[in-house]
Amino acid sequence: MRGRVAAIAALAPVVAWGPASLLAIGVASPPAPLRIEKSAPHMGTLVRIVLYADTAAAGEAAAQAAFARIAAIDARLSDYRDDSEVAALSRAAAGVPVPVSEDLFAVLAASDALARRTGGAFDITSGRLTHLWRRARRLNAWPEPDRVAAARAAGGFAKVRLDPRRRTVTLTEAGIEIDAGGIAKGYAAEAALRVLRAHAAGAALVAIGGDIAAGDPPPGQPAWTVAIPALAASAETSAPGAGGGDPFRIALVRAAVSTSGDAEQWMTVDGVRRSHVIDLRTGWPVTGRSAISVVAAHGIDADALSTALDVLDAGAGARLLAAFRGPGTPRARAITAQALWQHVDGAGSAVSHHSLHWPAIDRPISAITLRGTP
Repeated sequence: MRGRVAAIAALAPVVAWGPASLLAIGVASPPAPLRIEKSAPHMGTLVRIVLYADTAAAGEAAAQAAFARIAAIDARLSDYRDDSEVAALSRAAAGVPVPVSEDLFAVLAASDALARRTGGAFDITSGRLTHLWRRARRLNAWPEPDRVAAARAAGGFAKVRLDPRRRTVTLTEAGIEIDAGGIAKGYAAEAALRVLRAHAAGAALVAIGGDIAAGDPPPGQPAWTVAIPALAASAETSAPGAGGGDPFRIALVRAAVSTSGDAEQWMTVDGVRRSHVIDLRTGWPVTGRSAISVVAAHGIDADALSTALDVLDAGAGARLLAAFRGPGTPRARAITAQALWQHVDGAGSAVSHHSLHWPAIDRPISAITLRGTP
């Protein structure tokens, strides 16, 4: 369903700490937490975890527990695996309530809400369509229009009924295929962050490809610094951000960022370039070069919103962002999702703009701390 521009976490060095008053009376300051970085392949990409822990053993245990949580989510949500929970649901008979896990229900519920807000621009029930376009990219050939129309008609969020009390899912038609690729990584990154916090490693960052969830900041630092590669103007560039100039640097504390676009996956046939991102309202991938990054209080929102904004026009995108607000009275609530749009214009130049409170690194910390994730 989506392609991503890989985001890079640029981590600030550890700053030694310890109250000077305690040192003056001969009481030793506690040792500085250890910075531990681990990586492992999961969810079709490389997962990177950076955390701070009191001991190497504690940090290793926390990281392995987080990787295990990501692996468990992938086992439930992957549409690349025949034995996944998503695959089993896609094979379910029409009209039969199917009990599902908390993970799958959470992703389905969030997808359903966003599908209704966007008129189907985001919809994980369109797996048959996304699978058709995966094959088209492998063959580097457009599928027949009638096959695109049939695959598009096979999905639709209105054909899925959710029962939160019983935690069941009912497909009103057989043959609906689920593809959670536009939301699962953001969900998994935040879930892994919760595991790290439970292991006393709250100062941590989890990156699953271009989906990043940040917890408490590194010791002695106000935030995590994340660099989002600038979009390259050249259509022939395959490396994310190559030739695109200086990256966009943001700061995150208890928040998430995800990027969607065509920097990593696309196809060009008969001189027409189409993105990895599909406009589910038409059934065809979007044309032109773009990268959309979204910062949100929760990973599941950042991931799904970045996909949706890549197919919505500017006005619809702004209205969608405005629907994501923090606590407080309606008039006082701040919008808790912000976006950076990058695209290549008709003259072949890479241009960008962002929403009002986009967390650029030069903003005061109060403006860049969403404090939504655990």
